[in-house]
Amino acid sequence: MSAPRFRTIATLIALSGIVSSCLGVGSDATRLTLTNVGRIPGINATSGAVVVNGVRASLANLDGPVLGTVASGNRVLILGDSILAGTASRYGGAMCAGLVPLGWRVAIEAEAGQMVGFGRTVLRDRIYEGWDAAVVFLGTNYGGSAELYEKDLTAIVKSLAPRPTLLLTASLFRPTMQQVNQVIRIVASKNPNVSVLDWSTTSVQTGVLNRDKIHPTDAGRQVLVSSIASALGEAPTGPGACLPSKYTDDSLVTDDVMPTSTIEGETSTTIAGVTATTIVSAATVAPAVTSTVPAATTTTTGR
Repeated sequence: MSAPRFRTIATLIALSGIVSSCLGVGSDATRLTLTNVGRIPGINATSGAVVVNGVRASLANLDGPVLGTVASGNRVLILGDSILAGTASRYGGAMCAGLVPLGWRVAIEAEAGQMVGFGRTVLRDRIYEGWDAAVVFLGTNYGGSAELYEKDLTAIVKSLAPRPTLLLTASLFRPTMQQVNQVIRIVASKNPNVSVLDWSTTSVQTGVLNRDKIHPTDAGRQVLVSSIASALGEAPTGPGACLPSKYTDDSLVTDDVMPTSTIEGETSTTIAGVTATTIVSAATVAPAVTSTVPAATTTTTGR
């Protein structure tokens, strides 16, 4: 990857006074059209920061191009563990609610407790289904070997190439997680199809993570989804849809960490015998507003 370019994704596209006059009163007054996100329930903004159900937070910074600007189509495969599983349709469909209005056809393959090798398993099964982009967040369940983690993550990225791929950094809930984020940056630097979303820094904001410092709160889940939506941007084609998942076994994690809330505007449809989900939304997507700052050499910080 060329010298890092950090894009400021959390952007206010309307002054608070304009927002109030446009949205009126009632429940709609808590919604705001965000850059590259659309209307996300429960989100407002003030002073350039996102406010989700009273939690004020910035969206994650993106290192690399917005995926929608370099993808050839709108089919995106999302790979992850419990953190991304919590955004899947079986837990309310937050990810589809954020990405479908942008024109993406979204498949979420994420299971609680899975390690990075899970991504290779999914790709062996589904890589030939015509994906145009990918999101990978597999690092929280780290086995402790940076060498093995880099080997598996590299294999995932190479399998996906030349498709644009978004890697997310992990929270520093324990010191060894620094190794994970360092490997993610190394792999990204060696593969021009990779962009990095800095969830590690974003997730340290108050109210974004639960007390385990791993799993997002409901507000944090919306910040995560909105950050990914901004990193993907508008799909080059449309329309969007929420595609069925094949991997839905969350039994590896027995703690009560998965979300229970749902996202409004989700309706189920059946297309050619396959159940899919369509998000009904009046999303208005503005062009991305970005800024570039000089490359920085720093130690990876917490998510």
